[in-house]
Amino acid sequence: MHNAVAYLNVIGIVAGFIGGLMTFVYGLPNIDVLDSGAYSATEETDAIRRYKLLSKVGLSLISIGFLLQLPSAIYTINH
Repeated sequence: MHNAVAYLNVIGIVAGFIGGLMTFVYGLPNIDVLDSGAYSATEETDAIRRYKLLSKVGLSLISIGFLLQLPSAIYTINH
């Protein structure tokens, strides 16, 4: 059981690191409200859609990384 928790921790660290790099490169995703109404004067190109997607993937990887590291922290506290 301890090895599985350790592997989850390592995978979580790697996922968080990759997510952090992706967030640094692609920025934080814009609020969807700003994409509608008066603020939508520019057309959305493929590059903009790709940046939006990859920035959301980066934040998702950070969240997944945190969730994968959580069992390791709980296991360490209890043992």
